[in-house]
Amino acid sequence: MDDKVTIDLDREIFDELTRRAEFHGHSVDEEVATIVRETVLPLHGETDWVARARKIREMTPLGSIPVSSTRLIRASRDFDH
Repeated sequence: MDDKVTIDLDREIFDELTRRAEFHGHSVDEEVATIVRETVLPLHGETDWVARARKIREMTPLGSIPVSSTRLIRASRDFDH
């Protein structure tokens, strides 16, 4: 079944979806379908933690500089956050 749904989006949201789609190499339609599928479908019994970790890693923009979480926690503590 290939039902189509039309929704009105603010320009800012559409632009962000477009950016995400380009980042993932998808069309905007594919990106929206992926977001909805991952949000709506239950994760019952999902045990492929490696695949989930890879998906999370893919969310990090290319060229990001890794920072130690310990360093971030200490910096936050030092500034009374």
